[in-house]
Amino acid sequence: MTTEELFSNANTLWVVHIGKDDRIAIRAHKESFICIGWTTMGDLSSYDSRKKMRAAMERTWPNWKPKRVSSSYGQPYRFAHRMQEGDPIIFPVRPTGEIAIGRIAGPYQWSDDPDLIQHDYNNVRPVEWLKIVPRTSFSQAALHSFGSFLSVSTSNDYLEEVQAVLRGESLIQEPVSSAEEDEVEEEEVAAQNLFKTATQETEDYLLKAWQRTGSAFEHVVAATFEALGYTAIVTPPSGDHGVDIIAHPDPLGLERPFIKVQVKSGTSAVGEPEINQLRGLLNPGEQGVLVSLGRFTSGAEAVARNSSNLTLIGPQRFVRLFLDHYDWLDPEWRAKFPLKQVFVPLR
Repeated sequence: MTTEELFSNANTLWVVHIGKDDRIAIRAHKESFICIGWTTMGDLSSYDSRKKMRAAMERTWPNWKPKRVSSSYGQPYRFAHRMQEGDPIIFPVRPTGEIAIGRIAGPYQWSDDPDLIQHDYNNVRPVEWLKIVPRTSFSQAALHSFGSFLSVSTSNDYLEEVQAVLRGESLIQEPVSSAEEDEVEEEEVAAQNLFKTATQETEDYLLKAWQRTGSAFEHVVAATFEALGYTAIVTPPSGDHGVDIIAHPDPLGLERPFIKVQVKSGTSAVGEPEINQLRGLLNPGEQGVLVSLGRFTSGAEAVARNSSNLTLIGPQRFVRLFLDHYDWLDPEWRAKFPLKQVFVPLR
């Protein structure tokens, strides 16, 4: 099939994000596949209608609010049952800042790859990657469309632009005049500065508020785990032996993995002793997470890299988790840390 014929009969342009694990994203590109989460639901093959997929999600996470289920179940349904072999797909490769263009190469698969299962990415589709290009190959409008916060979405309006990029052409408009270019550049710089300022001020506000809470920060972390879909229990202050929160996937605490969370609300650097202490508290099959408002030393990061059951979450990453799941926080916590979404034009 020639480049001109490629996707000529396609009606759907899929966009898939792997946003939680850069290493898995690199694997997906190198090994010609795409993958999504929702591992706890099991094999998605039998949930072959929207009704069945929604019911399966409600059974798996009975503590999820209806609004969260409504905004989520369509993504695994599309991935497992709506994607067709030959469909075009866009994959923004976050670690490299590039865009991979490909086509679906086969049916949905439930992978038994331990690495994908452990990191909640074992719902898989084989892909033939056709081209990887810098983001500048696409118009800003297309990039905005590809930047959906959903794991699985569509961007049908930009299929023609994808075809042009595959042909080595560009549908991006010719440069404007010098005077207009200067004006546009000034607007872009102003918008980018506004975005950076708003982002930084929000981060500063949250970090300062959390630092003042002291040990109560444990409850903020627990609330964020709840928003992520876990059941999280804060342990009593005395006798916790260094474990501040126990988290697990189901309301009764019967399902694995059990996650033991240690929380550091201070701004001092966290080193190897703290990491080794948490590692020593983990039983076989358990995961350890250390959330800190201070940085991690290089020694601590080295210990975590060499330990498959340890995850370090520093201040910037925790802010991002909190903001990404802000709408799913209990209203009590949104009231304690009131935020409003602001849309900034980035051309």
